[in-house]
Amino acid sequence: MRIYRLLPVVSSLLLGHGVAWAQEAPDADASPNRLDDGYGGDPTEALGFAFERITPSPERSDKALANEVNLRIRGVTVPRFVLDNWFVDDDSPDWAFVDSRPQIGGVAMGLEYVIQTPHDSGIFYVEYVDSLMGGGYWDDIDSPTDSLDGDYINPSAGTGLIGAGVDYAYEAPLVKREETGGRFTMGFIVGGGLGVGVLVGQLDQWGPDTLGNPSYKRFADGEAPDNTRRIPRVWPLVDVNAGFRFRFGERFVLRTEGGLHTALFAGASAGVTF
Repeated sequence: MRIYRLLPVVSSLLLGHGVAWAQEAPDADASPNRLDDGYGGDPTEALGFAFERITPSPERSDKALANEVNLRIRGVTVPRFVLDNWFVDDDSPDWAFVDSRPQIGGVAMGLEYVIQTPHDSGIFYVEYVDSLMGGGYWDDIDSPTDSLDGDYINPSAGTGLIGAGVDYAYEAPLVKREETGGRFTMGFIVGGGLGVGVLVGQLDQWGPDTLGNPSYKRFADGEAPDNTRRIPRVWPLVDVNAGFRFRFGERFVLRTEGGLHTALFAGASAGVTF
């Protein structure tokens, strides 16, 4: 048999396999180069992020920096038991005045700018502390005891503290974003920092006179103050903080915390992240 007689048979077999290969080739939907528009092939299939097969969905990277702008409010106080180390109070038998010793405290309001990674935050703040301390009698602890040699101190209107500083905070996640579908997160934060405060206003002071009249009587009689109490105008602000940070969705953030802000404090900050 001559070979040229086999050529039609071989040609038929090759053509047949070529058609079968074309029919079995993967369709264009399986091509790795096809862009996924997010609509899927089934009308009942949930939509996905467009092109998610070739690029990640637009979620914030865990390594990216985020920023916050917050309003803050805090209550600050110096506990009475701390002041008891230097000043007599109405629970002492040596107390001479009708009213209790004044309480040192105030309300701090301010603004924050926060730069953060998922675990670390730098918190820059400015604030004004509005003093809530009223006028009253201050009698220091002395020996021998003299309950009438104390001073009457009356803060002027607008007495307060203007402060600025920076804190560092570390955040340990308690509720992660993926656990709530991105709706809510919660973390425990702890940190500290330093700042500086400048006292505004003045403290008018009355003392006992040479006739033996105590300072509180002279104040009640309307006499002019002896002088302005000399206290430092510049104060260090030492922070030791602990609390919780809550995020709602991708924008709103709330932080509650307490600790030391030279005085003891408790408060909250709320704002937006971007």
